[in-house]
Amino acid sequence: MESNETFNSLAFAFIVIYATCSTALLGIPSSMSYFVNQDAWLIPIIGSLIGLSVIFLYTILARWMPKGIIYTMNDAILGKMFGKLATIVYILFPLLHFPAIFTYGINFITHFLLPTTPFIACMLLCLTIIVFGVFTGVEAIARTALLISIFFIVPLVLLIGLNIPDIDFDYTQPMFHSSFADSGQALSIYMGNVVCNVVIQLVIFPKYIANKKTGERALWIGYSVGCVILILFTFLCITVLSPEVTARDYYPALSLAQRIELGEFLERIEATITILWFISIYFNLLLYFYAIVSGIAHLFNIKNSKPLILPTGMLLLFLGATYFTSVVQEREFYRFVSIPQSISTGLGLPLLLVLVGMIRRKRKGLPLYPKHIDTQSTKRKGNKQSSNL
Repeated sequence: MESNETFNSLAFAFIVIYATCSTALLGIPSSMSYFVNQDAWLIPIIGSLIGLSVIFLYTILARWMPKGIIYTMNDAILGKMFGKLATIVYILFPLLHFPAIFTYGINFITHFLLPTTPFIACMLLCLTIIVFGVFTGVEAIARTALLISIFFIVPLVLLIGLNIPDIDFDYTQPMFHSSFADSGQALSIYMGNVVCNVVIQLVIFPKYIANKKTGERALWIGYSVGCVILILFTFLCITVLSPEVTARDYYPALSLAQRIELGEFLERIEATITILWFISIYFNLLLYFYAIVSGIAHLFNIKNSKPLILPTGMLLLFLGATYFTSVVQEREFYRFVSIPQSISTGLGLPLLLVLVGMIRRKRKGLPLYPKHIDTQSTKRKGNKQSSNL
């Protein structure tokens, strides 16, 4: 999907923060605490540090092709035939995850906010907003992410700050008590749901970032801030609610917000976590939807992808309405389908591209980690040359 749209690095940083938090903001403390109990807050720290090497792979690809996205990177490094196969593998990632995350969000809305509204009506309403967002383009999405940041930062600070006095460090003892197998399970959940999901940024990064150098910095900052938020939320769930309650609760972060009470004038502020989660999951779903549409357009060499938005939305609506029939199926999907696919797409595919690209660049004598091109100086040189002519 060809486009001349660009946006600044600050907007991109917020997009990365939102997409990194996403559904993990509500449910990942429970999933990890189920396996490692009081050690659950340590898993995000370990996983985030490991994830730095995954982000480094993305920056290598961005330096090689500063005007490309994942689909053009596949073709340039693997060739046309294998590049198409890699593109199909990548498209399957958002195509399978969008209905699952979308259904997860609609279940939350119908259970806690609109219990009397039909499920399909909520799905249609929310999907319409997502379709409209994708139709406006990546620049409008980025500007919206920047403008709405105040509604994300203020509730976040409020929620974290008001829970700090209730922290009980005794809930973290004893530390490092979990088995290696259980820790591996919890770590795989974090890697699959958080770290490897950052690969979805490659549908807009680095092509649509105005300044490539600051855009790369924004990727690092956005990932780091998103991980710190998840670390803090997991730590608060363990030390405020206790590991046992966190493991049993389907939405522990919501319970964290529900227990906040300051005197008799500040109560029931669980709307804060609702605002945080709606913002983060919305931008994550926007990227998933955009990745599907732009991927199909690239696969079939369609220059204008906007006609694909409506039929893609209808397909995703059908998948979301029929994806899960029970909570058991949902948990099995995340455990046996979502996590392996996320790790293979978010780590395996970029690693393959980097390894093949390193071999090809070494043969051609090209630097393996080139410096950023100074776009401003390049423009000035071009202006001087044109004036001389």
